Amino acid sequence: MNARVGLVGTSGWAEFMYLQNLQGFEYGEIVALAARNEVRLQALGEKYGIKHLYSDFQALIDSGQIDAIIVATPDEHHHEITMAAIRAGIHVLCEKPLAMNAADAKEMLDSVVSAGLVHNVMFTWRNLPLHKKIKELIDGGAIGQVYHFDIRFFMDYARSTAYQWRLDEKHGTGALGDLGVHDIDLARWMVGELSSVSASLKNSVDRVDSNGVPVAPTNDTCILLVEFENGGHGVISDSMVIAQGGREMEQRVLVSGSNGSLEGTLYMDGPNQGMKLWVTRDSFTAEEIDLGVEMWSHLGQQTIGVREFVENVALGRQAGPDFYDGYAAQLVVDAAFESNRTGKRITL
Repeated sequence: MNARVGLVGTSGWAEFMYLQNLQGFEYGEIVALAARNEVRLQALGEKYGIKHLYSDFQALIDSGQIDAIIVATPDEHHHEITMAAIRAGIHVLCEKPLAMNAADAKEMLDSVVSAGLVHNVMFTWRNLPLHKKIKELIDGGAIGQVYHFDIRFFMDYARSTAYQWRLDEKHGTGALGDLGVHDIDLARWMVGELSSVSASLKNSVDRVDSNGVPVAPTNDTCILLVEFENGGHGVISDSMVIAQGGREMEQRVLVSGSNGSLEGTLYMDGPNQGMKLWVTRDSFTAEEIDLGVEMWSHLGQQTIGVREFVENVALGRQAGPDFYDGYAAQLVVDAAFESNRTGKRITL
């Protein structure tokens, strides 16, 4: 069957990641949109030829027009929309983080599994050639037993005082939930389950809303000291306020083990993207694996992300990052908030 998909959310990200990526996809398409911003809703409906437009998500869910739904809203709405879709027997792809807290994430996981529905979470960084190669080398024993895992993810889009819902504690979970949750997922995926976390969360910039009223801040920078069940440990460091010199972002991964180490770098600079990977073995000779800009072009040909979800629905299968991964990452997020609040290391 071809999946009929509804999209909740009309942000620039929703258009870029979902509307554009499902254009002409053989296993399904977006046939309906829901959003509170009716001007944007009408504009996107006209641009992409989508006739079924709704001003609230429940009307979309009750419409009978969709088999599956994409939840691309601020974090605070993920749980409510997802649970409504599950009750209606609709397959769900939810943006990360899965929820505002682990209790809500667990309810979403238990409910979707009990209902026998397809469920995915947008942990998109797993799909990059750099990360896939690092995991392949770790799984293949290239560096032996992992001793240390270090990842940092830096951006600068929150250096101003302008309002951003992600940095309003009522609506989002800050750098930890926006950037850190990706790194938590990569840590679990590459190395294994985490066993404990100690965290320091900071907010560096005072922000105001559209009326000039100060916003109750969450965090724009986070540092997590983590331990893994397999005995390794590591550092997860994320920030929205580190100047990038005109680049969009930087990510660096270092994995050290009993037989050597891996070091990967990733940057985005406008139309230029770069990924490089070095492998150092016991000989202490570093071998560079140049993953190259051209590898990015292959991503559009892979069934990943939203395309993987829609293909899952069409074929009746479950593949890719799912609600369990979202819940497992949320447990770490919750533990990081508790550690920051109490000053203690939290066991998972």
